[in-house]
Amino acid sequence: MAQHEAKFIKTTAREREDAPDPYAPPPPPGGPGGPGHDPHEPPRPAGSAKNKKKAKKKKSGLYYVMMWFGLVVIGAAVIIGITMLPKAKDAVVAVTSRAMNSGDDEDDAEAEAAAADSEGDAEGETEGVAEVEQIEIPVEVQTEEPDEEELLESQPAAMPEGVKNIPAPPEVDIGTPVMETVASGDEWVVHKMAPQETVDQVAYRYGVKPGMLRMWNGVASDKDKLRRGARLKVKAQRIPPPRRRAEYIVQPGDTWQNIASHFGIDSRALRQQNWEASKNFYAGVALTLWIDPLVYYSIKYDPADPTSDDPVKSIRRGAVGVGPPQNGRLINGVQIPEGEGYTRRMMPSSYGTTHAVSTLLVALRDFEQQWPYEPDLVLGSMSVRHGGPLEGHVSHQSGRDLDVRLPLDASVPPWFPVQPHRVDYKALWFLFKSLADTGEITIIFLDYEIQKQLYKTAAKLGVPEEERRAMIQWPRGQAAHRGLVRHARGHDRHFHVRFRCGPYETECVERGSAAEGG
Repeated sequence: MAQHEAKFIKTTAREREDAPDPYAPPPPPGGPGGPGHDPHEPPRPAGSAKNKKKAKKKKSGLYYVMMWFGLVVIGAAVIIGITMLPKAKDAVVAVTSRAMNSGDDEDDAEAEAAAADSEGDAEGETEGVAEVEQIEIPVEVQTEEPDEEELLESQPAAMPEGVKNIPAPPEVDIGTPVMETVASGDEWVVHKMAPQETVDQVAYRYGVKPGMLRMWNGVASDKDKLRRGARLKVKAQRIPPPRRRAEYIVQPGDTWQNIASHFGIDSRALRQQNWEASKNFYAGVALTLWIDPLVYYSIKYDPADPTSDDPVKSIRRGAVGVGPPQNGRLINGVQIPEGEGYTRRMMPSSYGTTHAVSTLLVALRDFEQQWPYEPDLVLGSMSVRHGGPLEGHVSHQSGRDLDVRLPLDASVPPWFPVQPHRVDYKALWFLFKSLADTGEITIIFLDYEIQKQLYKTAAKLGVPEEERRAMIQWPRGQAAHRGLVRHARGHDRHFHVRFRCGPYETECVERGSAAEGG
């Protein structure tokens, strides 16, 4: 009986092995029971050599696929690591510098805003620290060639035939204009558009962002000018006096340029407003002007004296900036005059605002008195005559930015390229001090490694640590918002100084954050 049961169990197990798998896929055509299958052909053993070869080939293919996939993943990880390493380093530097300065009591809000808005300003930028192309100040002077527009605007008005006397222009009375401040910052005013006035200009006048002004009034982002007389509602931060309409009779010898400069208005806007007169410009023609009272007041009651020996007093008034340094323009730009102790290399871009050029001359005169530097300082680009984009730069658009070649030691020939070991760091310190003492500088951009040597030189000169820290960002990290002098890549052969807006520049934006896009 036991033998029979054992046989029964063995037979039952074999039957179970031979039973079809209910979860197996259906047999392929030609397989057992399929069309073309020879019922007399013995079944192929599961472990035959052919099947083993196929399984081995399948495993080999899968192995190569997994290997290539792994290599791709590793390569991608390496590329991402290389790309992110500089940003991670900058982040660590930023966190470290903030931790180091967390207990610093210096109140540097204005310089901090300037650095944050145009970090490095600079001529090309990324997040955090500016990536810039090195701007070379040439050894040879770049001459300026007048364009057709400038030639047209400098043509004097002739006397018409048969006319002997031209009536004098009427007096323009503007009283004493005042810029009103708004304490609460939530006072709504209505602005009436003047001819040739832009939406951005209106925003700058009232101290608000152009984007906000457009949103309040439903003005499209690509629409810059509105019809004359259009009204805009503004949540003003300040309230300037409105533009004044005036009449002017062209006098013999007048040019578009000197009329515009006399009243502090843009020469191109003046011609566009009086386009009929621009076709036949001669003495006796009546022109319509739209005057900014504050600008005109500064010209009329603080006139330049061309005969003065003081270059500051001889600077023409009425050159003003519009908008921020990275997205602005210059009205009636005044050229840096020829003078002792410095040389101008970029004549086509040597124009600035009256306030910036005057401040520069004051600082250069003070530097000459403070330190006996024999070679001439080399001045680079400021702005072109009408401002706007300047090739190779992001800023330098509103007449308030200037590049200056780092002063070389007196023993170094002036045509030698600037290298850190050739810089006269004592002269550089006193030059920065003269600029800072004007109280009209918002920021100076200089490479961090150059700052290090400057800081050590100032210490050797006996400058107190408190004064050194107020002037120079080093050693608190490239991302530290401390010191008048800040790091910017590409500024190891020249420094970049930015001047404040003048007290009468109603449309000048001192900080980039006041402009759309900051």
